[in-house]
Amino acid sequence: MSTTRQEIITLLSEGEHGAKDISKIIRISEKEVYTHLEHINRSLKSQKRRLNITPAECLSCGFKFEARNRFSSPGRCPKCKGEHIQDPKYVISEK
Repeated sequence: MSTTRQEIITLLSEGEHGAKDISKIIRISEKEVYTHLEHINRSLKSQKRRLNITPAECLSCGFKFEARNRFSSPGRCPKCKGEHIQDPKYVISEK
């Protein structure tokens, strides 16, 4: 049996997923997913792999949160103040 982080790494190595998708598949809370992603990001550096992030995007005005350093989804858009935001997606690739 593998650990939760190993399951997330396997899942993200196979394709791109958002935190909500990961939480449903692995059966953990979305908040836990973000904690695991932070650790996975640090541990992949030594394995010559990388956690790629497709940034969150405001669905109202199209603003992309490219400079965001946190893994969690933003609450509102700084440009239009809208709250209809597409969550970021994550995938693991080789460097």
